Amino acid sequence: MLWLLAEGPLHGYRIRKILAAPALAFWFRIEDAAIYSMLRSFVRQGLAREDGQERDGRRPSRTVFRITRPGRAALRQALIDAWQVVARDREPVCAALAAADEFEPDELRSLLCRRRAALSERQDTLKAVAAGAPSGLLSRREAALLAAEIAWIDTELSRSTARRIDDDR
Repeated sequence: MLWLLAEGPLHGYRIRKILAAPALAFWFRIEDAAIYSMLRSFVRQGLAREDGQERDGRRPSRTVFRITRPGRAALRQALIDAWQVVARDREPVCAALAAADEFEPDELRSLLCRRRAALSERQDTLKAVAAGAPSGLLSRREAALLAAEIAWIDTELSRSTARRIDDDR
């Protein structure tokens, strides 16, 4: 959200609308309540300041927020850090992979196929929104990650098929 404020002053409702646009919603999911909570937090931390009120017709007035110099510095540092940090939190599928022994081979194959279908669906959505992505780097990375996981699943499915054939002999 600091990145959006760095583009210019915004009120929470406008931030919500920007993040809800298909090109950004694909990348950044944030709850509406979190937007206002983060804006208040930015103000408390001195990263943003209230910059007056805006009223559109008969709609309620909205508080406009502007990034501060410390906010720009924090944004820059967060972006630099993001290039270097490898996420420690893993996707929920990692827990399922760790507990793969809980499933019978046929059920595991079925789950891998369902995961592959979900990844393929995300690839299709990516193709539809890639042109509106904030950066080509972002969409190309996502495409590569999706392709890599699909290739991994295909390899695992081939292995499980080969094992089943070997087991039948």
